[in-house]
Amino acid sequence: MASHLTEKESNSAVDQKRFAFVELMLIWEGRINAAHISQQFELGIKLAAHVIQKYKNLYSENMAYEAVSESYVPTKTMVAQFTGGSLQEYVQLIAAGESVTQLAMPTRNVNPLVVRPILQAIREQRRLSIAYASVSHPEFTTRVIQPHNIVFDGLRWHVRAYCEKNDGYRDFVLSRFDASSASELLDGADHYDIQDELWQTLLDLEIIPDPRLDVNRSRIIALDYDMTLIGEQPNGQYIKTLQVRAALLMYLINRLGLDQYHNKPEAQQIILSPACQQALKQYLPD
Repeated sequence: MASHLTEKESNSAVDQKRFAFVELMLIWEGRINAAHISQQFELGIKLAAHVIQKYKNLYSENMAYEAVSESYVPTKTMVAQFTGGSLQEYVQLIAAGESVTQLAMPTRNVNPLVVRPILQAIREQRRLSIAYASVSHPEFTTRVIQPHNIVFDGLRWHVRAYCEKNDGYRDFVLSRFDASSASELLDGADHYDIQDELWQTLLDLEIIPDPRLDVNRSRIIALDYDMTLIGEQPNGQYIKTLQVRAALLMYLINRLGLDQYHNKPEAQQIILSPACQQALKQYLPD
């Protein structure tokens, strides 16, 4: 039978992980050699060299050999195939515990006993009876929810679900479900993500440097947030547009620190563009 797998898909999971490492090294350290692969994956040098050669045979346009360093270096036209190429990926896969330090954030209490039935209810599109507590109602009470997506806002895990008690879609913090109380999968759901209006609504969030900043400071903030200059300075405007679901808008605003206003522009750094502020008015708290 003829294979319909692409060249990329035909590589094993092991190969794909190794190829992702090759690409991240090329992108962030500017070189890759057999010693890097040997150390990362505890392979012999010959096998490590074979990994590089196999990648080169598939994507020769992505790297070139540099005799001086006895390494391969990225070409200017390199296009990563197995990774998004982000610094976060590099840190997680390669440099964690070495030359990169990350802040220790509090671990959220997400119990697998809670998450399993939620994931099953999502997969099987079923209703779920489960005990939940909140800051406004701190005693555990049974809720019947119809979940459709798990969400991570950068700090906390949530499940987006239709709540039968409130007759509407809500976000439930995963750490606030009662793991000691048995949940129960019920019959089929009749409310889905397609009916969740705020979930289906995609918004453009436009951020700009705080206009109280001078041109040079605005340029630095623009570099921080990968903004694009519209027009020419001194009257041009730096801007960055992020797409977000309406249901998740406030999480993004909170993460960007846009829920607070600082008297000093150096502390504020960014704001919503006036046009964006007006366009999103109906989705923002009064």
